[in-house]
Amino acid sequence: MAESSKHRRILLSPESSRDRPPPPSSPRDLISALPDHAIRDIFSHLPTEDVVRTSVLSKRWQYRWRTVTTNLVFNRVRPHHRRTRQCIVDSVLSQHTSTSALKKFHVNGFCYDEADSPKLEEWLRFAEQRHVEDLRLELDTSLQSTYILPQFLFCLSSLVRLQVSRCCFSLGATSINWPHLKVLSMSNINLSDDILASILSGNPILESLDLGWCVGLNNVIIDSTSVKHLFLSITNFFNLRRIRAPHLLRLRIAGTCSCSEGAEHMSLEDISSLVEADLNFELLPRVHGDNRMAYDLLKEFLEKLARVPTITIGDWCLQILSLLEMGGVPPRLLKCQNLILQGLSSQQDLLSIGYMLRSSQCLEKLVIQPIDVPLSKFQLGEESNEDFNLDEEVFLCSRKGNFGCLSKHLKRVEIICFGACGSGSKHLLALIKFLLGYGLVLEKLIIKVKLPTRVHELPATVLSQLLDLSTDVLSFRRASENAKVIFYYPLE
Repeated sequence: MAESSKHRRILLSPESSRDRPPPPSSPRDLISALPDHAIRDIFSHLPTEDVVRTSVLSKRWQYRWRTVTTNLVFNRVRPHHRRTRQCIVDSVLSQHTSTSALKKFHVNGFCYDEADSPKLEEWLRFAEQRHVEDLRLELDTSLQSTYILPQFLFCLSSLVRLQVSRCCFSLGATSINWPHLKVLSMSNINLSDDILASILSGNPILESLDLGWCVGLNNVIIDSTSVKHLFLSITNFFNLRRIRAPHLLRLRIAGTCSCSEGAEHMSLEDISSLVEADLNFELLPRVHGDNRMAYDLLKEFLEKLARVPTITIGDWCLQILSLLEMGGVPPRLLKCQNLILQGLSSQQDLLSIGYMLRSSQCLEKLVIQPIDVPLSKFQLGEESNEDFNLDEEVFLCSRKGNFGCLSKHLKRVEIICFGACGSGSKHLLALIKFLLGYGLVLEKLIIKVKLPTRVHELPATVLSQLLDLSTDVLSFRRASENAKVIFYYPLE
């Protein structure tokens, strides 16, 4: 009987199991199954320390980083971790056995003193032996402990991109030979005219040159036909005397420095091929409220840029332009077709925009990037400040006859704001109303408000400001029947 019951249960068991879920199969190790090219792509987006940490993910990955990694990136470390960081770099380099050429070798923010020179040379030798293509050496160092770049680096023919900071060039009898280098960035480096000339002569296909806060240069002379981009961050406009680059296509000048009494300012000589210029510098007056030197410098720059089709004017330079408008200085007519203005935080900037619209009779595209907090407003003096108490709409309408671009050329306006408050300012709304009301060939006016968070997380006050902005702008008269107003609220 017991057996019958037992058999009965056994016979019924398969029948009842039909309703049960199948037993779980063995979990598949998807990470270990990834192909090499996928692993290599993952590694390329991670700092080297994180790449090494992937060795705990699976047996296959335990040593994979040693043979697959072609990017070695060692990021900034605080000074009290300097020795630990050296040990980490040494350990990684000693275990790295990839036979492929090294795509990247970056040492960022390494706190250097003279005792570290042999160690840095050892690391650079490693990069040289692996035929590195993208080399970056950014040091934190004092003026008393400047690292002198080793001579073998000047003949590293595999380089395609080189970025060095707080180092020193000592060429001696060695000549530069970087036959494949396309991008060169040097910052906080002592340079001379001769060293720069030697560097350029050894770079037959160099395309982009970035000189950031380099001292010792008097002249930037670029006769190379390959160099198309020059970015200058300058600490002293009065030591650098001239820029000559007849084949250059794009020039950006940035930096902050003080005016020196009796000093001659930098001049732009031959920049005849230029298609883009970006003026984003700031001069601090020697005497409070005395901006004559800045006035003269910017006026001369604009004269030299008369034929450049795309011009960007930074916030501080935009403020200086208001002096030209207030002084009734006739604008030098520009061939500019694309104008980017970074400002419009006050009536002062509205005067500047008026001056640039008078200057740019062929303007087709205008981009305005209001800045909530300007770099540093210059002081004009009490008698000049009174002139800024004006009605925005009255001022713009009084100048409309001088804005030739409105009737023939201006087709696109973009206004890019960071946050809702700046987008609804009185000055900005007055400008939008004016452009819509008098832009006869205007096709698009785009308002981009970059918001720091998701829409459903924004406070009600911000949403209300955006709604008010939309309501105001859509109510403005449009002179062009083809004019479309587009609101775009991308989230950061």
